[in-house]
Amino acid sequence: MAGYHLLRKKFYIYPCTLFQNMTKSFLSVIIIVLGSVSIYAQEVDSTRTLVQNGWIEKMNDKIALDVSLNNSYSTFEVKTETNRIILYPNTPSNLRLKLNYRFISFAFQLSPDFLPDNGDEDLKGKTKSFAIGTGLIFKHWFFDVSYSKVRGYYLKNTNDFIPQSKGDPFIQFPDLYYQGISLSSGYYNNSKFSFRSLTSQTERQLKSAGSFIPVCNFSYFIIDDKSNGTSAQKSNNTEINIGPGYAYTFVLKEKFYLSLGVLTNFGYLNTKLTTKTPSGTFTANQDNFIFRWDGKTGIGYNGSKFYSGLYANLSGTQYRQENTTAMNFETRVVYHLFIGMRINSPKVIDRQIDKIENKFP
Repeated sequence: MAGYHLLRKKFYIYPCTLFQNMTKSFLSVIIIVLGSVSIYAQEVDSTRTLVQNGWIEKMNDKIALDVSLNNSYSTFEVKTETNRIILYPNTPSNLRLKLNYRFISFAFQLSPDFLPDNGDEDLKGKTKSFAIGTGLIFKHWFFDVSYSKVRGYYLKNTNDFIPQSKGDPFIQFPDLYYQGISLSSGYYNNSKFSFRSLTSQTERQLKSAGSFIPVCNFSYFIIDDKSNGTSAQKSNNTEINIGPGYAYTFVLKEKFYLSLGVLTNFGYLNTKLTTKTPSGTFTANQDNFIFRWDGKTGIGYNGSKFYSGLYANLSGTQYRQENTTAMNFETRVVYHLFIGMRINSPKVIDRQIDKIENKFP
């Protein structure tokens, strides 16, 4: 931990995320599984439930269940004129379970050791992570809420601070905590465009369509260093951003699709940093303007019974810390593979949900 305290004397660490590629073998497995499930699904598709204006098929009497793999995780990176710090959790791959029904979704995510590249604790330390979330998607509006918690990071660029040979362990911070909650909402104006077909798979897009999608995001997160058994350095961060977006789904034979989307956000980030030292406790506040952008693409199969897809998201973030020369930035690529199936929903639940949905035209 001495390495971290030395770094901390030079500048503060603020949150960001960074690109992490999957291995070539893992991508090969993804493509093979995706293709296999899609071919099998064509043989077992059943009849439709409800088609709206010939563009969207509503799966109102189905519950969608899926399992997915992704390489999305929070990291910290700070760059100044003379130094650079990159902190990673030891969780390159995540497993997510999701339940979707009509307008509501629930998701639960963990990072078990048996996934690719996870579990190398001797080299990179131990990381525990957990995330849950729920989403609501109505005819034009959508809302998402999520909570995540991570404990344990390692210094990705250890070799910049101490000599490191191949096989040597990285500098580790087992008591560095991250926890946060995020809320987002958006609006899509085209009634022929199915946002659910891309996110919750409770609908099927039958013909190609796109929509303008403005989005607003709010997040509050805490980064807490408890290296000495107490909170040595803690930051409370609040961010709000808003911006326009656009998405389009190309559909082939009502079952196969290619989706493209772009999103830009302009926002504000407030950070309150508390540092405890032998001579006392010091507090600093920063107000930063932040710019984010995202480019999204995905391919998939959306049958009546089974569905699967492979999505990729390229994003960037940049802002300069107030009153410092430190620059926080992000460039990342995140992959998301999912495979799911639909089962019949209980009729008694269908009737109750009908009453709720009728209140949100």
